[in-house]
Amino acid sequence: MNVMCLNSKSCRIFKSISHCRQQFRRIISRNISENNFIYGSHVLEAKNNGMPIVALESTIITHGMPYPQNLETALQVESAVRENGAIPATIAILDGKVHIGVNKKEIEQLSKTQREKVIKCSRRDLSYVISQKLNGSTTVCGTMLLANLAGIEIMATGGIGGVHRGAELNFDVSADLTELGRTPVTVVCAGVKAILDIPKTLEYLETKGVPVITIGESNNFPAFYSRETFDKIKAPMKLSNAMEAASLIRTQRALNINSGLLFAVPIPESHALDPNEIEINIQKALLKANENNITGKEITPFLLQELAELTVGQSVQSNIALITNNAKVAAEIARNLNSKTENDVEETSGSKGRPVVIGGAVFDTILQVKELQITFNGSTHKGKSREACGGVGRNVASALVHLGLFNTKLISVIGNDEAGKAIIKSLKEAGDSLQILSNKSTARYSAILDNKGECCFGIGEMDAFSEINVPLVKKNYSVLEKADLIVLDGNPPIETMSAILDIAKTLRKPVWYEPTDFQKAIKIFQAGSQWEKTLHFISPNRNELLAIAKYFGIPIPNDEFKTYEAVKHVAENLAKIVPVVITTLGSLGVMVSRKAAGNRAFYDERGELIYDEDIQSRLYKPHLQLDNIPEVHQSSVSGCGDCLAAGIIVGILNKFSEAECISLGLKAAAISLRSFEAVPQQLSTLQIEEK
Repeated sequence: MNVMCLNSKSCRIFKSISHCRQQFRRIISRNISENNFIYGSHVLEAKNNGMPIVALESTIITHGMPYPQNLETALQVESAVRENGAIPATIAILDGKVHIGVNKKEIEQLSKTQREKVIKCSRRDLSYVISQKLNGSTTVCGTMLLANLAGIEIMATGGIGGVHRGAELNFDVSADLTELGRTPVTVVCAGVKAILDIPKTLEYLETKGVPVITIGESNNFPAFYSRETFDKIKAPMKLSNAMEAASLIRTQRALNINSGLLFAVPIPESHALDPNEIEINIQKALLKANENNITGKEITPFLLQELAELTVGQSVQSNIALITNNAKVAAEIARNLNSKTENDVEETSGSKGRPVVIGGAVFDTILQVKELQITFNGSTHKGKSREACGGVGRNVASALVHLGLFNTKLISVIGNDEAGKAIIKSLKEAGDSLQILSNKSTARYSAILDNKGECCFGIGEMDAFSEINVPLVKKNYSVLEKADLIVLDGNPPIETMSAILDIAKTLRKPVWYEPTDFQKAIKIFQAGSQWEKTLHFISPNRNELLAIAKYFGIPIPNDEFKTYEAVKHVAENLAKIVPVVITTLGSLGVMVSRKAAGNRAFYDERGELIYDEDIQSRLYKPHLQLDNIPEVHQSSVSGCGDCLAAGIIVGILNKFSEAECISLGLKAAAISLRSFEAVPQQLSTLQIEEK
């Protein structure tokens, strides 16, 4: 291994000693990886695309629970990480190879392997297990060490090991604590395992200089199965949420402190056990362990098994709930840590611009019938369902963030309910401008799809949109002042649109109108004449374009309005009124109609919209044909147009040429069509090159 670069002139390219150390670790990791590390394809893709990753231990699979609970829990924990915006990397050793991200088949293999045939690996065991080509599952200590070598900064577990009760006599102290003192990986857990001496463990961590922080409302330190210890020990530090946790990790980095951090997350209240009852059962289990001379690495699994029996399985169910919750929080922290701060965006992001989106945020429920026909006679039909965040405004804002415009803001309303919380989570910092309503529910949309994925009908509960009102817009005046583009969908009331256009005119801000549906396509033109000075872009589909044409009395050469020439004729007439008309034509692609010849950007260097004398239209073919989409994805086309719009907007704000803008939009649309989600995480893999 050549590490001479760290002592040569090339070291001067790093801004700090911290960067040099990170580079050194990368060099070591790369050389070890070539010989002993195997990355799961999902982890390798995440690393290559800069996506957040959460490491997971594997002893819970081999030594923590019996089959099939161990398998079900491992898969459930991985799902929790994915559902909260990160990629899971369960770490284990198979035949002497370190697997960073075992696949489902390998997890199942570990879950069925006899305990004595898998070595429980802490730091001391790794070299032996690898050199002897054995199988091993990783403890918190082992997972931290390997995660650090693999460049993964956050891991989730149930609870860490610590100082065992009676350690003053047997010196039984977990290697987890030493590893936390020297390895810069953040561990998210439900505190220290309740079977241990929690006060002594906290004292030991203080000695090692490890920050111990509780996340949540209470400053009581959680005790694994319980939200607090039976003697109500206080946490050394407390933070409110994952965003604050990510900020603390960044600060730890900046200070070049190379120890780990421990975030303690209380078990969800619905699964918490009484701390006094747990303590009584622990004393019984400890007595039995002493009678049977159980010591060393066997003591923890023995005590956990005894507790499972003494609590009639309640402790196991609590264990499953808490580790799943920890994985969720770890993913949220990883996602926030992966998000660039405002300064980072200005310095490092290839994407520029501050769009403000005003429009609908909706929680969608999709019900798809598997049978050929739906009968409206009260009978039950076989099918499947899924829930997702939606709404045109929310989708566009979320897609803009995924595409690198981290300064995006969404002005909308949600209820103080679970659907509203899901929407906030989906938007990251873009949701800072959301208004939370105590007297209304989050807008909802329920769609019934046939067996081919076509929408039969939908039910909308959109009363909340009436609260996207003038006071809300005025409250966000300072947000609009900073906007480079205001994106407006058709959901706000007409009087709200009028106020938005007034502000846009005063501030000289361009507006993009996303018509939403053919019934709302003309709302912006009914809001007053201000649109004539501010509306630069409109993005209708064929039906919405037809509705606008009828409103303005534009002649329609073909009554059926199905030929490309007929659509082109109407779009070019509308381009006499609105400078840029971007018409989506489904499988035909996207048509741009504007007063500009050739493949030019939309704005010049002074920020003025580019005009020529003659209106021209150009058709851009889609990147993915509908007949190439797997059937299971055909129901996920709702976000396609919103991702298309977001991609084009990113290109416009980066002053890309017209063709580059549309190409970026079409790529984003293609990714959306391949996904179950309207706005998939994979959008962040699109590379936006600075112009």
